[in-house]
Amino acid sequence: MVRDRSTQTKLIRLGQILRIFMEKEHVASSWLSSHFQTTPRTIQRDLLLLKESGFPLHEEKKGTYRLSRDLVKNLEVFDDTELALVVALKNIVGQLGQPFQKAADGVLDRLYDCVTSMPVFVKMDDAVPLDSALLNRIVRAIRERKQVSFQYPARKGVHPVIMDPYRVAYFSGFWYLVGNEPATGILKRYALDRITDFRLSKICCREAPRDIDIKMHRGGNIWFTDEMKLEITVLIDAKVSHYFKRRRMFPTQEIKEEKPDGSLVVSFRVGHYEAIRDILKSWIPNIEILGPDEFKKSLLEDVKAWVERQELAAEQNKV
Repeated sequence: MVRDRSTQTKLIRLGQILRIFMEKEHVASSWLSSHFQTTPRTIQRDLLLLKESGFPLHEEKKGTYRLSRDLVKNLEVFDDTELALVVALKNIVGQLGQPFQKAADGVLDRLYDCVTSMPVFVKMDDAVPLDSALLNRIVRAIRERKQVSFQYPARKGVHPVIMDPYRVAYFSGFWYLVGNEPATGILKRYALDRITDFRLSKICCREAPRDIDIKMHRGGNIWFTDEMKLEITVLIDAKVSHYFKRRRMFPTQEIKEEKPDGSLVVSFRVGHYEAIRDILKSWIPNIEILGPDEFKKSLLEDVKAWVERQELAAEQNKV
């Protein structure tokens, strides 16, 4: 609890320091030390953290700093607590490197625009809580290229995992550790909130593939893979086809044919059927799976099982 309060106090102070820089052209570190009644060394660490988090702070002369306000957008619309949250976010993604830094900057830019134009509303899904201590250890392992081990739940108990860590990835509200399993050579992904007993090894691991970020972006969700050899073809009803024409529902979506009645024949290339299964389920009953037959049969079995559960529940409720 004491540590939590200390971290909160520090983040709030960082937010207040940002506020001061937005209001003043030049700020002396000695003045900040006096203002916050803390040591000069603490202020120096605060200023360094802000710089490392991506804020354009410059020391114009010894002990005097300036914030390039033309390089930051609309920070004045946030209160001190919200500014502290911005600092924390930028600090976390700064540790993760690209493409997280670029993605976070884009999110913050859109957030600033949204806040300054109140008629705009953006709904952002809540994420699974992130264990910052675990995240920091994973980031350290990735940076130092150290093999890791941990426990992960299975159908029966838990099983040990040894892997070469490559990336921490965020998809649809969940955080994952992505890496190579040395025993099989297979690229695996594990949900961070289910990992326990995480340990760094002294064994060095291989460097992440250079194209791993491209693969994750192209995959669209956590079911990304090296090769996209599976092709699913779907007939989209005319009444919802405009959604598929206005945006890609999956990165590899391709419109094959637009029929006279307004319906569409659309294909998706994936590495696993799971990558597209839930997306297509969300469009039932306005779609028809044209192929392949094994995927059509599998999806039909899922729907039949769901219908049977609903009918059974309805019968039980009558009793």
